[in-house]
Amino acid sequence: MLSAAESQAVSALLARAWGPGREIRAATPIWKRRHVIRLQVGTDRSVVLKRRGDQDGSFGVELAALEYLNAMPVPVAPRLVAADAQAGLLLMEDLGPGASLADALLDGDRERARADLVSYAEALGAMHAWSMGRPDELARLRARYAPHVPLSPAWLGAVGRGREAFIEAVAALGLAVDGVGAEIDEIFFLLNGPGYPGLVHGDACPDNMRFRADGCRIFDFETSGWGPVVLDAAYLLAPFPSCWCFARLPAEAAAPALDAYRAVVQAAGFELGPDWDAAMAAAVAVWIVARGPLVNRVLGSDEDPEWGTTTLRPRLLTWLGSFTDAAGRAGVLPRLRAAAGALLERLNSRWPETAVPDYPALARPGSARVAVPEWWQPGL
Repeated sequence: MLSAAESQAVSALLARAWGPGREIRAATPIWKRRHVIRLQVGTDRSVVLKRRGDQDGSFGVELAALEYLNAMPVPVAPRLVAADAQAGLLLMEDLGPGASLADALLDGDRERARADLVSYAEALGAMHAWSMGRPDELARLRARYAPHVPLSPAWLGAVGRGREAFIEAVAALGLAVDGVGAEIDEIFFLLNGPGYPGLVHGDACPDNMRFRADGCRIFDFETSGWGPVVLDAAYLLAPFPSCWCFARLPAEAAAPALDAYRAVVQAAGFELGPDWDAAMAAAVAVWIVARGPLVNRVLGSDEDPEWGTTTLRPRLLTWLGSFTDAAGRAGVLPRLRAAAGALLERLNSRWPETAVPDYPALARPGSARVAVPEWWQPGL
């Protein structure tokens, strides 16, 4: 698993962090990813090694985030043990095998799933609240480790790339698009208006975390950035726009988690006022517009490609519905909301057989449930 040069570099990092005499006893890939390896060190300790892959920008992004989060008194991420940026190697705390939110949703019961959703939201809230007052340090670390990667979350750039494709997809169905482009541009104002910039994970998926005795830990910061933290919080509203483990997330399960998130952030001194609801609606709009090329491709084909626990169509229907509801509650983006609502109505007519499935843990009697992939292994 490791070249001789990598073994030597890792040994040097371990000696620097834990003192001499630490021997690598075993190396095992995690989830069959050759760039993420669990190293057994001696008889009683292990670390996770992450090495730079083809996308070397993501390595520097994650290294900067982990070093930044090391300063949190109560950790919500794996502690960074040591790193060699030049060699493209970082060692982080091994969270070990354990339950994730994906496990709870796909293989747990209703009570556990709802409790774990709250723990997940509280961890995100703690990370966001801690980071909100500390922008300069992350910017400095990103300039050191990933100078050519924009500091802002990748989702914001995706809006610009998906804008025209989304408008074209709606117009191709004969639906009104007047003023939609201007409101897409307004998304950025609504996201930044509340003034809550912080560390955005960018891929806050149910399997990118572990539940431990000391709380929920979040990992995989390869797409993180500095920007509106609502882009993470709204994962509970969309839900989960970048995740393989997608299903319907009912309001009665999402609402307590969103309330818990708000409570943690407000306890840290950041009041989430009425403009927070507008920002939440704008965040869901981000994922609809960013998927513009994908919407175009699906509308131009009879195929419904598989993606993790379900296919693409249920996701599009869910996200469109979530956005129209959120924008209606907040009273924002009326033309984009009208276009999304008309698109939703047209797609429901076009795909009458498409049902949005439930997570097994939250399933209603007689409802469709997601197809759990064969490769998924709970608690790994």
